Amino acid sequence: MPLPDFLINKYIDWKENIFHKKKGLYEDLENNGQKPKAMIVSCCDSRVDANQIFAANPGDFFIHRNVANLIPDLNTKNENHEIISSIDFAILTLKISRIIILGHSSCGGIDYAFNKFSDENNNEGDSSLNKWIQSVKSSYDKVDKSQSKVDVIKSLEKESIINSIKNLKNYKKIDKLILENKLQIHGLYFEISTGKITQYDESSKKFELIY
Repeated sequence: MPLPDFLINKYIDWKENIFHKKKGLYEDLENNGQKPKAMIVSCCDSRVDANQIFAANPGDFFIHRNVANLIPDLNTKNENHEIISSIDFAILTLKISRIIILGHSSCGGIDYAFNKFSDENNNEGDSSLNKWIQSVKSSYDKVDKSQSKVDVIKSLEKESIINSIKNLKNYKKIDKLILENKLQIHGLYFEISTGKITQYDESSKKFELIY
């Protein structure tokens, strides 16, 4: 089946108004390869576009997207191979010096995790989504459940970023690069409705506004 008109029209608009202005950049990227400044692990959510948030040009970021911007335990054999391959390519081939975990408000994946773990009768089985979201369980166990549901979910969104940072640092290849001062890890939280970004500060154990 042919592409729908709205996609074709979007492509035409991009080709004529954006690509044309950056043709030299695209040619350079094809001829000389990519040298991204950082890797960003972000959510699949259509409202959260790291390239737009950071006003990026093509080639600026190496991006991996998944449901709820999670980094599970990377030392578990035969699991999570897709994200492991992305991280390995970033640090070993592209020699990335920064990894950014970009979480966000109103995350559907985190909302799904909250409902799954708070409902004792939830028995949706071993679907791929359920297996993936299981890595949120340790974060769910840490958040204060006495808050309103909205605040619990917001706390869970942030706690899962902290857990992903921990899982990254526990990955042997990452740990080695951090010890050698060749890699830095940042945890960011993006509020969709306000555009505000906070960064996790490991010394204060809080998310602080970056601007």
